[in-house]
Formats: sequence, C-alpha cells, structure tokens
Amino acid sequence: MRPTASPEWVQRLDRLHLLTPLRVVAVVVVAILLTVVIRRLVSKALRQVFERAVPGDRPRAEARYSALSSSLRAAVVGVVWAIAVITIVSEIGINIGAFVAGATVIGGAVAFGSQTLIRDVIAGFFVLADDQYGVGDEVDLGHATGTVERVTLRTAMVRDGEGRVWYVPHGNVLRVANLSKASVALLDVDLARDTPVDVALAGASRLVADLAADDQAGAMLRSLPVVVGIVAVTDERITVRASASTRIGKRDDVTRCWRAITLRHFETGAIARPTPFASPLPTPSQPPTSGSSAAGGA
Repeated sequence: MRPTASPEWVQRLDRLHLLTPLRVVAVVVVAILLTVVIRRLVSKALRQVFERAVPGDRPRAEARYSALSSSLRAAVVGVVWAIAVITIVSEIGINIGAFVAGATVIGGAVAFGSQTLIRDVIAGFFVLADDQYGVGDEVDLGHATGTVERVTLRTAMVRDGEGRVWYVPHGNVLRVANLSKASVALLDVDLARDTPVDVALAGASRLVADLAADDQAGAMLRSLPVVVGIVAVTDERITVRASASTRIGKRDDVTRCWRAITLRHFETGAIARPTPFASPLPTPSQPPTSGSSAAGGA
C-alpha cells in the first residue's frame, strides 16, 4: 500500500524550508494556549473548593488558595513546556534518544537523592489542602510545640515558648495536634486536702459562676461552664475540675481568666488554698557532754 502523498501546499512549504519553522511555531502556540487554559482551570477548580470555607476563615482560605494554586499551576505548566521542548527538538532534526537516555539516568539519580524533599513537598501540599494548621495556630507537631509563624510547601516554622524557632519538614510530621482549634478548656483548681467534698464542689461552682460573669471571659465562652468533679487526690490537696466550651482559639485566654479568679478567691478566703507539703524538721545536734569537752581540752 503506497503512502498517501502530502498536499501540494505542504510540499511547497517544505521546498521553501518553511515547514519545520511553522511546526515549531505551532507547537509553541499550542503550549501557550494549554498554559492559559490549564491556569484558568486550576484556578477555577480550586476556587470552587475554597468557596465552601467558613466566612470567618476567609483570609486563611485565601492564603491556602494562593499557595496551592501557584504550586499546582507551576507543576502542570512545567510538564506541558517540557513536552513542548522535546517536540521542538525532535522537529529540528536532533536525535533526542541520547538526551532521553541521559535524562532518564540523571532523573533517576536526582529522584533517589531528593526523595525526602519530594516527600516533604507532597506532605506539605496535603497540609495546606486539609488546613491542618496555618500561621498563628498553636500546634504540637511531635518534634516541636509552639506557634506557627510561617508555612511553606516543604516546612513549617514554629516558635516555642522559649523563643526558639524550629523548622519542621512536613514529611517528618507523623501527627498534628492543633491546639488553636480546641474548643474546650479544662479548668483545674487545687484545694486543701481536708476540705469537705460538698464545700469543694460548692467553691468550684462559685468559681464557675464568677468566670461566666466576667466580662472578658464571658465574651469568649460558647456556653456556661460546668463542674466535672474531683479528678485527683493527693496527701495535701484535692483537684476539682470544671469544663468550659470556648470559642476557637480562646482556650488559653479563658484558662488565664480562670487562674486570676481562683487567686482572688484564695486571697479573700472564699476557698481554702492547699498547704505546702511539710517536710520533717531536721533533728538538732546533741550538745557535747562535759566528759567529751574535757577529753577534747586534754
């Protein structure tokens, strides 16, 4: 079966040595069109996903959208232009077999050496997509605990309570505890061991009532706190616990208000503060006897 002859206009362009340049231009134009289309599709798809975000979290959703859309568009567009470059080189007449073989070897070596980096980037992508934590959150990443100051696609920068800055790769994080998303504050108060149970629970109830009536703490509570009961007993004190449902990110603030109210109750004597554990007094040394003094003088 004889091959189909090319159209006359194609043969004419080939004789004028314009066929190859036109093919290269066509590849470039197609790559540009694909780049524009892919950028818009990725932006539209991610925008629809983040449109479901809670209105109060809109700034945070916008930050996640910007980070994910830029990284995803760069990856897809990079693949498109890599294919375009290979096609152009082939159209020019350069044998790309050697380049492909060399690129395969180099790519395998780079991939083997950078597998940890790739793991961190992929894990960071899902951290941003799932909104596991963001800037300003108080987190426990296992390796470090503190406030998140910056999140990139590869690492999270966390500052702990002592001011130290930790750079934690996302791929090394096996568990995440986002303390800023906790909405329940467990409030403990230690009382004297000899305090009757009814008196201890009544004192905790007064503390709870004062916490709910406090202007600063009341604005951060979602419902009235409740007294859970006695949760610990030691030789010199008992621990009574209350539970308060707080607004997101306000757990520590409510805890601080609870401590201030507790101290005021201790100062006024409304509740009995625990006494420190009394250690046994040291036995005074025996005075030297007259016989030993005489012996020493001799």
